[in-house]
Amino acid sequence: MHSVPEMLGGFQNRNRQEIEKDVFNTFLIKENCVALLKNFITEWDPALWDLDFLAECTSGQTVTVKTGKPYSGDRVPTESECDFKQQDLGGFFRYLKTYKDNSTFHYAGYAHFAILNNATPKFHSFDWSWAGLNNFGSHKSTLWAGSAGSFTPCHKDSYGCNLHAQLLGCKEWLLWPPEHDLCPTRLPYEESSTFSSVDVLKETHVKSAVRIVATPGDVIFIPKHWWHLARNLETSVSINTWIDLASDSFDRLKEAIARLLVFSLKGSDSSQSWLNPGEEISSAKENEMLLKHAISQCQHSSSTNDKLKNDIPSRNFYLMIDKAANRSEDFIQCFPLSSHSSMSDENRSKKTENIVDTLLDIIVSDESIMNNISNALLKCTHE
Repeated sequence: MHSVPEMLGGFQNRNRQEIEKDVFNTFLIKENCVALLKNFITEWDPALWDLDFLAECTSGQTVTVKTGKPYSGDRVPTESECDFKQQDLGGFFRYLKTYKDNSTFHYAGYAHFAILNNATPKFHSFDWSWAGLNNFGSHKSTLWAGSAGSFTPCHKDSYGCNLHAQLLGCKEWLLWPPEHDLCPTRLPYEESSTFSSVDVLKETHVKSAVRIVATPGDVIFIPKHWWHLARNLETSVSINTWIDLASDSFDRLKEAIARLLVFSLKGSDSSQSWLNPGEEISSAKENEMLLKHAISQCQHSSSTNDKLKNDIPSRNFYLMIDKAANRSEDFIQCFPLSSHSSMSDENRSKKTENIVDTLLDIIVSDESIMNNISNALLKCTHE
C-alpha cells in the first residue's frame, strides 16, 4: 500500500500557505493526482460544526439512511446487501451523538444540499471560494454523515474531480488510478457511478492502493475517474463538491447512452434488481431527452470536436447498438437457446436474462466501446 507522497512521486502533503487561492483549482487539476491537504479548512464555517448544531439545523428534514453490517476480511458488501429507510436528519445526528453499537452502521450519504430544503439557512450559509471555486455554495455540495463502519463501496465517478472536506471524525480512503483494473460493472445500475466487481481488499489490490486517513480540517482532492473506497473509522461528517471539467460533456453523452441501453433492455424487469438502491426509473421519453441534450452539449464542446477527428466506427456500428437498445426481442433472438429443448421456460428465461446482463454490462462498462459508440453517434448527427 502506498502513502500519498510515495504514490504521487514527490507531491507532498501541502498546507494552505503553499497553495494560493487563485490557483487552487487549476493547480490540483493540472497535477491530476490525489492530494491530501492537511488542516486546510480549520477556519471554514462548516469545519466549526458539531453534531448538536447539525441536529438543530436539520430537524424536520427527511433523508435516506443506509444500514448494514460493517465489513471485515477482504469483501465489501454491495449497496443491494444493505437496508435503506427514510429518517429525520436532525434525529439522525442526535442518534449519532450517543450511538455506540459497532455491530451495525448507519449512513446518511450522498445527501445533496440542494434538496435539503427544510434545513435552516445557517446550514446552507457557506461556499467553496477558499478553493477558488466561485459561485459554489451549498447547492453544489453533498453531505456524508455516518457511524463507525459505514462506507461507500469502491467506485469511480463519471464526471469531474472530487473535493472532499472532512469536518468531524476520521475517514479512511483507499484509492487507485483509472488504469488499475478493478473490473468495472454497471449492473446494478447507478447514474454516473461505475462500481468494481472484484474484492478490492484482497492483497493484490490493497498493496497498489493509496491509503489516506482524513481527520477534521483535512481536504482530499480526487482526480477524475480515480477508483475510491471510503469508510468511516468513527462517527464522521464530511461534505464534498465536484469540479466540472471540459471533458465532462463527452462523458455525459456516454452516460446517456449507457442509461438508454440499460433501461431499454432491463426496464421490463419488475424486480428492479438491476437498479442500485435509490436510483429512480426514468421513462423511454425521458431517456431520449437526456440523450438529445447530451448530444447538443457535446457538439458545442471543443474537447469533443477534437475527439471526432480520430478514426471511429462506421455508422452501421451505432445503428446495431441502437437496434439492440430499442428492440430487445431481436437482441435476445441472437442467442441459440432454442436448441436446448429440455430446458424449462423458466430456466430458459433466466439463462437469456443472464446472457443479456453479461453482454449489456460488457458494453456499458468498457471505456473503449462506449467511446466508439459515442463518437459514432456524434458523427451521425453531424452528417
